[in-house]
Amino acid sequence: MEIKEENRTKKWIIEALFALLKQRDYRDITVDQIVNKAGLGRRTFYRYFKSKDEVIAHTTKLLMDEFAAKIIANSADTLEAIARSYFEFWESYIDILLLLNKAHLLYFIEDHLLSLIYEAALKSGHVSAGISKEKLERQYKQYQYEFAFKLAGFWKVTILWCSESPRKRPEEMSKIIDAILK
Repeated sequence: MEIKEENRTKKWIIEALFALLKQRDYRDITVDQIVNKAGLGRRTFYRYFKSKDEVIAHTTKLLMDEFAAKIIANSADTLEAIARSYFEFWESYIDILLLLNKAHLLYFIEDHLLSLIYEAALKSGHVSAGISKEKLERQYKQYQYEFAFKLAGFWKVTILWCSESPRKRPEEMSKIIDAILK
């Protein structure tokens, strides 16, 4: 796993959990197994995380930070460019996406998709940090159904895409998304 992480200990814990996910069901993985795989003690695990669920939640946040960085690196400012960046991003993390899907853990992303995408939009400059919380809430209330509909569709397309063999290239997917949402 190549997620950028400043704290090596957190990275070791994440890598250990994902290595175990390749071999076992998520519900069967224990904190003891994670720390043994990472070469750490239980106290060290609990210094950083309360549970293995929190490890997955932290990983999804790191992934969205990487997505924001991808948008910035690509100077993505149109729907098609953002979609291309999005699928390029997931292509580079396809092993994680497939593993989360296989382990039935995509809900860690799905349940928080709105806030995760919002954070990515803030970091990439697609939403101004200068907008007041009240104005943002008014805008969200006005467009919440449209946004939720589009975002859920985008996510379901992502799941379908990652399961395909062979997968369409990010350029193809960006054109498909652009055509659907226009």
